[in-house]
Amino acid sequence: MTLEPRPISHAPTTRDGFRRPTTTMFGIGLAVLGVVAFVATAIGPIEDTGLDDEPPAPTGSDAVNVPAPDAAADGDERPRAARPKSIPTPIPILDCRDPRLDLDDDQREALAAVGFSRCAMPFGVLLAADDRMPASYLELAAAVLAEMLDQDQNGVPDDAALVDLLKNRDVAWLAMPTDRRDWERRQLPRLERVLGYDIVIPAWWLDVRPGGPDRRGRAVTVEEIHHFITQFGLSRLHPAVFGVDDWTSVIARETARAKCVFWQHPENDCPGRPAESPGDCSDPNCDVVEFFQQAVVLRAGMKPGWRGIGFPETAATLEPLLSPAFKAVLDDPAYHQLRRPLRFDYPVAPMERTSRRTPTTDLP
Repeated sequence: MTLEPRPISHAPTTRDGFRRPTTTMFGIGLAVLGVVAFVATAIGPIEDTGLDDEPPAPTGSDAVNVPAPDAAADGDERPRAARPKSIPTPIPILDCRDPRLDLDDDQREALAAVGFSRCAMPFGVLLAADDRMPASYLELAAAVLAEMLDQDQNGVPDDAALVDLLKNRDVAWLAMPTDRRDWERRQLPRLERVLGYDIVIPAWWLDVRPGGPDRRGRAVTVEEIHHFITQFGLSRLHPAVFGVDDWTSVIARETARAKCVFWQHPENDCPGRPAESPGDCSDPNCDVVEFFQQAVVLRAGMKPGWRGIGFPETAATLEPLLSPAFKAVLDDPAYHQLRRPLRFDYPVAPMERTSRRTPTTDLP
């Protein structure tokens, strides 16, 4: 399962110069995975989910965000970060028209007009959901976004400059639609007039279930938010390191180095190994973003939601394949990359509680 890869150079231009893909990449995850039934589990620590009962997928794409198998086999699992001594202020889920949210009037009106009434803005970064999206999925997305930006959970973003970029909703934002046809024909055309490029975490990728997010739901959520942070935050803040507009950055050179050796996106051809799915993910703004997410997640002690063709199944197998320069970037504390499994426990205040609060401007 994967984010809509952003073949930006091949698609119509949207607001602020970003280009919209003509195909939906997450469909590739479905094509590669097939129709796989996942056992529903409540939101919780990822150790609670195992894969022993999952059938292997054609490209090894059965992996989701659980501790990597080599961690158990080789004893090298990265320990989870210790629970914070102080609990940060819960991220509130609010009506998108709530004056506490830093939104322009035309943005509030557009969101309400298309049925996106629930918003969370962890550290000012916009996440909005269709009214039909179950609350537990929105709460999960808010918690994952907040934890990725505040990994020590002290209530302060790890990188204020990164958050300043991601807060610019005229450039990009996170959307959680529920009906593909409604989204593409009615909701998106209205919203893209007042908001920037949408990174979607949609119901048709999440495989929404009555019991709340399961392994698949968590995997999709982690991946899309990681892509959002990479493409619209890191790549702009540190273009020489995380740039995805060409093949010159550290992570782009690493992707090119891995291509057709231990990495092949299922939409791309390799010598003697043609693409397995329709589409084109050969541009860096797609291929690099996808490779980078899988490398970071696996190396941090989790399993990605799907694996590129030939991509290692374990962190122990991946590690010697990566260049020293790439590993140095991931290990540099200045870049705040994931190095341990997510906890999935950042506090979130559900809408039924936050909607009755006295308005205040003091939001996390």
